[in-house]
Amino acid sequence: MKKLILLRHAKSSWDDPTLEDVDRPLSKRGVYSAKLMRKFIMNKLKNDITNIYSSPSKRTKSTCDLVFNKNLTINYEKELYTFNFQDLLNWLKKIKDDKNTILIVGHNPALLDLIKYLSRKEEIILMPTCSLCEIHLNIDSWDDIKKYCGEIHLMQKVKSLKNYNYKK
Repeated sequence: MKKLILLRHAKSSWDDPTLEDVDRPLSKRGVYSAKLMRKFIMNKLKNDITNIYSSPSKRTKSTCDLVFNKNLTINYEKELYTFNFQDLLNWLKKIKDDKNTILIVGHNPALLDLIKYLSRKEEIILMPTCSLCEIHLNIDSWDDIKKYCGEIHLMQKVKSLKNYNYKK
């Protein structure tokens, strides 16, 4: 069995419309949310956060800086700056099999579409900013990943955390 953890970047700022998408920073709410999600991840998933891969966008890098311990290695992969789940799927198929758990920090709609592709979840799934999804995959090798091979084990939205009380 393999485990895939997906974390969508925290809320980005649209204050400067001249910035390229890849260069957008986090908003104040995004910074708040990432710090709150850090507490959840460190309590709930601390043993599973060894193989972290992220899009190299400014907002995903900032999310990683706020969520993960500074002594963890984060691998920034240009292939993960995508909005297409098929790109993520192709990237996952190349992962070495000694890695049983992979954590990806990325973007929608790629993350949401990947969740729908991997799971048979029939109800509506939402993946707002700074949401986390853990999927258990019934595969022995990453290159075996295919449609409906997984089951959602955990879906956590930052706004659903009991401590969330962001005020503008």
